[in-house]
Amino acid sequence: MFKIDDAMFKIFETRTREECMCAKYKQLMHRSFKLALTDKEESDRLNDKARKILNELQRMECDKIDH
Repeated sequence: MFKIDDAMFKIFETRTREECMCAKYKQLMHRSFKLALTDKEESDRLNDKARKILNELQRMECDKIDH
């Protein structure tokens, strides 16, 4: 029998609002970290956007937050 990989079908699942916000938060923090050495102002701007998302997730009591 063939074993179907669950990861293969992940592209068809819809993500919740919390999952989308967590992914956006991680992306912004990663970009902010990379830019911190070259462009401090842009890094701070991205970090502020990420913090706003984090505050919203905390207000929603999301348990999927990775700090």
